[in-house]
Amino acid sequence: MAALLFGALQAHNERVPIHTARIIGVALAAATLACEPTLAQERLGPVALKDLVPAGDPLAFHDLQFDARFAQGAVEYLRSGNSKVLGRLSDSAAAAHLLSHARNFDYDVPKDSAAALVGNLLAPTSEHVGRVDACAKAIDFFYGQMLRNPQWVNDALRYLPADFRYHGSLFLIFGYDIGVAFGAAASLNCGHPHFEAHPSELTYYAVHELHHVGFMAYQPPPRLSDLRTCADVLRLVKYSTQLEGMAVWAVYARRRDEGALDNDPDYVALADEAAMERDEASYFADFHYLERRSAEPANEAAWAVVERMSGGRRLWYRVGARMAARIEGALGRAELVNLVRSGPSSFLDVYLRLKPERAGIRGSGPRGGRNETLRANDRR
Repeated sequence: MAALLFGALQAHNERVPIHTARIIGVALAAATLACEPTLAQERLGPVALKDLVPAGDPLAFHDLQFDARFAQGAVEYLRSGNSKVLGRLSDSAAAAHLLSHARNFDYDVPKDSAAALVGNLLAPTSEHVGRVDACAKAIDFFYGQMLRNPQWVNDALRYLPADFRYHGSLFLIFGYDIGVAFGAAASLNCGHPHFEAHPSELTYYAVHELHHVGFMAYQPPPRLSDLRTCADVLRLVKYSTQLEGMAVWAVYARRRDEGALDNDPDYVALADEAAMERDEASYFADFHYLERRSAEPANEAAWAVVERMSGGRRLWYRVGARMAARIEGALGRAELVNLVRSGPSSFLDVYLRLKPERAGIRGSGPRGGRNETLRANDRR
């Protein structure tokens, strides 16, 4: 079947543009995955963004690769138990990316080597084996619908400085978080249940993580093991508020236009003005708590702030997105993008200057009904 499909593609190449033929080839190769996983693994290598768009398209100037080989290898290993696959995955660029991320953000996974990390991620538990089919479907979507029209990459670029260029990869991996970014690379977890329920979420999360890649090019992330004082933890809170808030906001318009706001709790929360008022008050209560303890060692209570910000009510995601929306609504997208260069402290300062009478723990959301800034940006 695969030989026939690729033979047809080769014959067709003379009659269609190269970028169109490449898209067709990727889609046809992905279609063989379920019935011929080994052949599909050999056929589906990295795909360059520049090969998916016409030569004059601005996206053609970005050196961005889409690479699902780690996810493919995970499917192969979990189905076959072939230990040679683990060695190949341990040597992959995707594994190096995950290891770098784990070391910088001190994830609770083996960090001694890529081999140890990969072995941990792919330990053949019943839970992992049960995610194989979902991962295979995610690979199909990644190499199919996502790459058929990659203009969604512009959603991230619209919220990054105009001189930014990608020089890295978006990996599809298995078993690590839901999506992460570090350095020039980002990754999505093909086995995460969120993507099984809504495959299009892969695209939205790709925009989110690729915005992180651009943001980190201007504002490198702190290393968690270097944070010693409450001032250091506050610096992490400020950083993550802008990093995550702008990434959440960058995806808002596409989700709205495609009717997908209700598929992610962060966007559901943003539409609930009363809840966002409470979340913003909680955010600034913790913010000022760290400010008051600035010179003190970062103890368990200080790190509990990070837990509240990143998990549960996800304060730095939601409040950060609200800040980004308000800044864009009041000052325009160009000013919001300029703050990528200026950094997190400037991002917070600009937001607080917009509502000086309500700065701090009293909250600073608009009064009444649906979020007025979201409504204003709907019209942009």
